[in-house]
Amino acid sequence: MRWIPETLRARLSWALLLPAALVFSGLGLAAWLGARAAVEAELGARLADTAATAASTLPTGLVARFEPDNARTLENLRARLAGVEAAVLARRVFLLSPEGLSMADTAPDAPAPGEPDRALAADRWEFDQARAGVPTAGVLFRGLDGERYLRGYAPVLHEGVVVGVVGVEGSARSYRRLDALGAYLVGTALIGLGVLAALALALSRALTEPIARLDEAARRIGAGELEAAVGPAQGAVEVRSLAATMDEMRVALRARERELQTMLGGIAHEVRNPLGGIELFVGLLREDLRERPDELALLVRVEQELGTLKRVVEEFLGYARQVPTELEAVRLHPLLAQSAALVPQDLAVTLDFAPDLEVQADPSGLGRLALNLMRNAAQAGARSMHITYGPDAVLRFRDDGPGVPTEIAERIFEAFYTTREKGTGLGLALCAKLAAAHGGRLTLENPGQAGACFALTLGASLRRGDQARLPSA
Repeated sequence: MRWIPETLRARLSWALLLPAALVFSGLGLAAWLGARAAVEAELGARLADTAATAASTLPTGLVARFEPDNARTLENLRARLAGVEAAVLARRVFLLSPEGLSMADTAPDAPAPGEPDRALAADRWEFDQARAGVPTAGVLFRGLDGERYLRGYAPVLHEGVVVGVVGVEGSARSYRRLDALGAYLVGTALIGLGVLAALALALSRALTEPIARLDEAARRIGAGELEAAVGPAQGAVEVRSLAATMDEMRVALRARERELQTMLGGIAHEVRNPLGGIELFVGLLREDLRERPDELALLVRVEQELGTLKRVVEEFLGYARQVPTELEAVRLHPLLAQSAALVPQDLAVTLDFAPDLEVQADPSGLGRLALNLMRNAAQAGARSMHITYGPDAVLRFRDDGPGVPTEIAERIFEAFYTTREKGTGLGLALCAKLAAAHGGRLTLENPGQAGACFALTLGASLRRGDQARLPSA
């Protein structure tokens, strides 16, 4: 799923933070809702009791005989309701008939006596409860001034009969403290989440850094760097055990590689001696066949195959051998010129960079890399190669050959992969290996295009030479 983080560190952080966030949020919300319900219940009960007290102070006979056009009765009732309003600091105190019509009201915008009261639009159920003789409280609402208010209702009884309902509307000032409590809970939750986030990041980092070090060690082992140990064991027991196992694997691989190199050295010795003897006898035989052209032509074929066999042996040994790479300041121009001198004359090599340019490299390894690229270009049919060192510190070998088809470009650096009938598939593989030994990388920049361009990025930076004067490739 896309919403799941990809890295282990992110997943661990989320695994720690998400439950904590849910717990903090749930507890905070539950605390706030509980406090709100308690405050609302207390305020409602208080207003219902106030309404009942106000109902008990009214002259029930006047209420029972109330007429909307009786100004004297109306003033008497209003005065009594105003006294209750002042005593309890209510916003509004009002009296309704059992039918829900206004009888007396202290609000400035009160409906006229005999008209329906606007409060019944929200508190109809509470009014019906009071009309049935049960004091009750309405629902909390917010006024136009932004304050919260609540109404309490109580019946007015005359001779056991409900003759009216008193309503008391009060301000829920306690909600201001409740709002402050909510802000406090939110702030506390955010601080707690911040602390947990820091702890989660620290814990995830402590768990993933040893794994990252093991990942880097695995990459080095995969690249053939078997001399450096995996590193000191850190982290959990399982991570330390994995580190120890990886180091045992590295030691075993190094032992097998040394055994293989010893075996290859022995094979080379056993093969080279007979090849030297064959070359000697072929030379002697050439003298004897000087006057016999037909047999001499066959001998030339033998010499050609013998040369192929020697080249195959050298390439196999060169790829399998682990030669230590010792970096030093190398003047690039004479080094590549020396390699170009070993290439057949039908490949013209042009060096296009400052003559005094120096790089950090192993002279032998870089020379072999360049020579292999030149020979590979010549074998592919190229007649010229242009070598540049650009401002991006990349050495480029561009030839005028047919190029590398796209369908095989991804495999040209694989060992033993070749498209030539007598190729070993080790030339470009050895070049890539030498580039990696320098801490760099060799790539083909233009697959599928005429004129292959190989880019060599060295791990060491340019040491000397005016880089601004170098032409871009």
